Amino acid sequence: MFTPYHDKLVAISSFRPLDASAEVAANQLRAKRSWDQVFHRIYLFGDHDERLASPNTVFVPCEQWPSIALMALTASWQDEPTAILNADIVVSPSLRDLVNVGWKQQALALTSKRAEFDPATEDYDHAKVVDMGVDFFCAFPVVWQQVYKAIPAGFRQGHGLWDSWMLGFLNHRCVRRFFDITALRPIFHPKHGDRLMPCQIQVPPDCFYEQIGFPPALT
Repeated sequence: MFTPYHDKLVAISSFRPLDASAEVAANQLRAKRSWDQVFHRIYLFGDHDERLASPNTVFVPCEQWPSIALMALTASWQDEPTAILNADIVVSPSLRDLVNVGWKQQALALTSKRAEFDPATEDYDHAKVVDMGVDFFCAFPVVWQQVYKAIPAGFRQGHGLWDSWMLGFLNHRCVRRFFDITALRPIFHPKHGDRLMPCQIQVPPDCFYEQIGFPPALT
């Protein structure tokens, strides 16, 4: 598992229908263009949309707002490190190299805060972390298998709480092999409105919320 360099990386996400709004479409299409340059394979949960299609993209028909458990299960079936991330996240062109900084330290899982940029200018050099939001987790399949077995079924993509649970879970299960790569600037998020979170998410009574917090930083 801990070879010096992994040259393949898988992405898993779900997306809102592009016709939901012009802002949603622009943000997701921008993100997907960055993904196509980085990820070996991309699984998008949702109906096929030619505007998001590429040779390395697999569409997975499902209901809107699919469960994180379903995504974790899919991640557990992969042969390479796999990221679950939000559909509007722009990734650095050097993302594979950046996550390999973690793998070289024998990390099992990585996360990153998001640097916010203005979509009108797409100025990533001046993007800044403005909140504690987490839209990116990357881990080996064996870790995603553990996540799938433990994560509450009610957590859904595009809604809150699941990222806090994930931080706690990975802090607990991976201990000193879970790292924060925010300082390496791999993840960018457009400033936007048009948020939609229709599902009611219940906080589970488990120990993982007691261990919320970012892991040690890699620089």
